[in-house]
Amino acid sequence: MAGPARIALVAAAAALALLSPSRARPAGGPPRASGTAPAFSGRYKLVLSFGPGCPASVQVGPLSVLTDLVEASVTAGSEVAGQSASPKEKPEDARFVLLRQGDKLHGAFGVKEEPFLGFRTLEGYRVWMRIVADGTATTSSGLARGGGTAFGEIDLSRPADADVDTIGFCVALDHTWSLEPEVTP
Repeated sequence: MAGPARIALVAAAAALALLSPSRARPAGGPPRASGTAPAFSGRYKLVLSFGPGCPASVQVGPLSVLTDLVEASVTAGSEVAGQSASPKEKPEDARFVLLRQGDKLHGAFGVKEEPFLGFRTLEGYRVWMRIVADGTATTSSGLARGGGTAFGEIDLSRPADADVDTIGFCVALDHTWSLEPEVTP
């Protein structure tokens, strides 16, 4: 098929797909299956733990990062997007996006590579990561929570260090993570 005719055919098929009633989304936020956790929204603590087989130098306990979360509808469910909430960091330097389908979560966590910045943790470290996470959304006290496992690389340093792995790093299949609502009294 010729170029312009093929483009017109693809555009028509896309328009019909977008107008299909089965793809319609109800007003009022991301779609929810019966019994699923509510939408993620607001200030959350991202908690990371290195996999149990990682070097002792990085086993400093769970590492926490304050993040701001937003959940928005997408074609296949919804997206949970997060970025650093620290006033010492530019939000665009460290972000993550999880695809949510019902209560299943899957997605990438990554930070800016050049310069190597990473997230500042509440415990006084800097974490740089390139991981893929799988997990589940749950409900606690009426708020959404999430957690699961991740595979990939996590590096650990002090915030002022020039390199991202001065304390150590680990590439593993069994890191753990959670998103916990930050509730202020």
